[in-house]
Amino acid sequence: MSTWSRRRTETIALAVLAISSVIPLRCYVESAAWFPAEMAALAIAFLVAEGVRAFGGNEKNSRRWIDSATVALGVLPVLFAIVGRMIGSPIAFEMSGLTTFGAVSLAMAIAARTNQTRSLSLILSGFLVLFSASISDSDYAVALPLLWMLACVWHLIANHWERLDLAMPDSVQRTWSLRPKIMIVTLLVLAVGAYLVKDSSAGLQRLTLGLMPTSGGSEWSDPAARGGVGTGDAAIAAKDHAESFGAVDSDIMLESTESSLFDMFNDMIGEPKEKNKKQERAQAMGPDNFIQSHERNAKSEQGGGTFSTDRLPPKKHHHFKDAKDASVVQWDGPTGIRLAMHRYDTFDGRDWSQTADLKNEKLTPVVIDEATWFFDPVLRGVLSRDPDAASVGLLKVIRLDSLRLPVPMLTAGIHIKEIDRQDFFALSEDGCFFMPGRERVPPLTVVHVASLGLMEDEIRDGLEVREPPAAVVPEIDSLVQQIVGDETDTYEKLQLIVSHLRSEFSYDRDGESTATSLSDFLQSRRGGDHLFATTAALMARQIGMQTRLVTGFYVRPDAFDISAGHSSVLPQDVHVWAEVQLEDGRWFEIEPTPGFQQPHYHPSWRLVAQRFAATYWTTFVGGALALVLGYLSRSYWGDWLLTVIWTFGRWLRPRHRIRLAIGIIEARARLAGKRRPVGRSQRAWLEQLTRTDATIAHATEKFFDAADRLFFGHGNEPTDHDATGLVDLLHVRTITALSKEATS
Repeated sequence: MSTWSRRRTETIALAVLAISSVIPLRCYVESAAWFPAEMAALAIAFLVAEGVRAFGGNEKNSRRWIDSATVALGVLPVLFAIVGRMIGSPIAFEMSGLTTFGAVSLAMAIAARTNQTRSLSLILSGFLVLFSASISDSDYAVALPLLWMLACVWHLIANHWERLDLAMPDSVQRTWSLRPKIMIVTLLVLAVGAYLVKDSSAGLQRLTLGLMPTSGGSEWSDPAARGGVGTGDAAIAAKDHAESFGAVDSDIMLESTESSLFDMFNDMIGEPKEKNKKQERAQAMGPDNFIQSHERNAKSEQGGGTFSTDRLPPKKHHHFKDAKDASVVQWDGPTGIRLAMHRYDTFDGRDWSQTADLKNEKLTPVVIDEATWFFDPVLRGVLSRDPDAASVGLLKVIRLDSLRLPVPMLTAGIHIKEIDRQDFFALSEDGCFFMPGRERVPPLTVVHVASLGLMEDEIRDGLEVREPPAAVVPEIDSLVQQIVGDETDTYEKLQLIVSHLRSEFSYDRDGESTATSLSDFLQSRRGGDHLFATTAALMARQIGMQTRLVTGFYVRPDAFDISAGHSSVLPQDVHVWAEVQLEDGRWFEIEPTPGFQQPHYHPSWRLVAQRFAATYWTTFVGGALALVLGYLSRSYWGDWLLTVIWTFGRWLRPRHRIRLAIGIIEARARLAGKRRPVGRSQRAWLEQLTRTDATIAHATEKFFDAADRLFFGHGNEPTDHDATGLVDLLHVRTITALSKEATS
């Protein structure tokens, strides 16, 4: 392969890698047919250009076809964006722009006739890879930039050596190992650098200024507008369409007649069996919480601070017929998480209630970047010790008829734009954030949420173990003993309980299960998520943990819309789960219901190493023994391996075969502990080594005479026999014996 051809191939490969960096940003949110069609069209244009170049006859006609194909590459993403909007499969302008960027880079790499054009293609592909990684939320987005950098380093090193060869042919010696060595060093440097900076930057934030004129959404681009980008059209879109998630922090009051959170629970898991407490519940809730214009009042006991596990089968009824989007709230942050609304810490065998008073109306105000945040005083102290432990998300309330704010586990603080009054926020009796003095959180209110993370090490070291209480449900205690067996570690016991429920019980998604009580659930092993959560909480108490039940919403992983920048949380996403308390008062989630993503608590490197060592210690011991035995027997297996290499090297040309013979002889000498001295030629070294054995000395002389004739004479002398003879004679044991004789 010529130098120019190799450079061209490497540049094209880097451009293809750049286009690949855009694919993860688009493939999960765009049309299942339209996006692959666009990628296929780009691939066809690329193959046409390469096919014409490889098999085209007339150079002038071939160049014309190549130019046409490369122009098509650059234009295709724009055409697909326009046609996609016409047929109802819109593509976000930013995504079309990035794809066009990559296509232009590939087109330049294909059609390049000068080094300057090829270099410009490299710059474009590098920018695209880095930019795509910077806007991605994936933890693995850094892989493509690292791969691009390694490939680019390889490419640059090759060009560097070519220039040196041209400039100083008598003073430069090329070695095959140089590029691999530099690549390994580069990989290590990049890996260490990525590890050092991985936690040094703040969480990703949505852009506050428009990246493109229509990024914020308009009448034409609303379906594909990217939430949080743009400032002008977004405000209009939010007022005209409540389902739009533009960069609008607003307290616009809209008249709502939609169902409340309590009605949603009734829809999903049925009403409580006992219905004669309606007036009592109304008094507990307060008359001002009932809005007569609603279709019906909530019948769940949650309003009175209780939650019953004995419920009637749910009845299907339909809400939101007058809405374009059925979202209850919209969440811009990690998916697969839970947004808590109510918590209950006491269970009497049928009903959960909240007995501890965690109410706090004096949250701690803190000004961060000119924005006033209100923090839970307890978690604020944790955040002060470790400021990097917080992650920030955006919650937009659409039609949630409640004072409470659905927020993730360990939410430390909240912020609403331009709201700096402390009496706007408080913690309820069960420790949940809410907005006092209102009927509900105003629709379209955007809440900034700061939540703390937990490491698995913190959970393992911080579990609070108490004396197990008397079993409220008799079957629970025996089932716990059966599950945990002889396990002594408390955290592992909890994992066994959760794993057992997720694998041995079936979740009834449609609410058609006959299990309407906890006893029925334990017998049938099938029921709703509130029964899974209750069972897990009670089982955890039997191994000495403090638990509570939590109700709220689940943010489905498949609900995230990249083009909109948020996840839509629907009424059917109502969910129930459990929390366990640590010694320092913090609570962490457990997810016993199958089908829902479990919370992931990252282990530290120390814990990962301990686990790895505990799991693979036999492999480590066996590997160490194998290495020791391999080192001690290196002369035997090394000699055998070199013999195999020599056997397969018979097809080489004479010059290369001579070089291979010398290399094998030197390798055998190193295995025998007789390395060739620095500065001594191969001939002088071997002649001195073999002088004590006449047969081998004669073979050595014939070998080097033949090599001299081949390299410096006519170049046609047969040397296979001489090379084979010397290699076959000089084995490791022979060299060892010759060394001893020479020494004595």
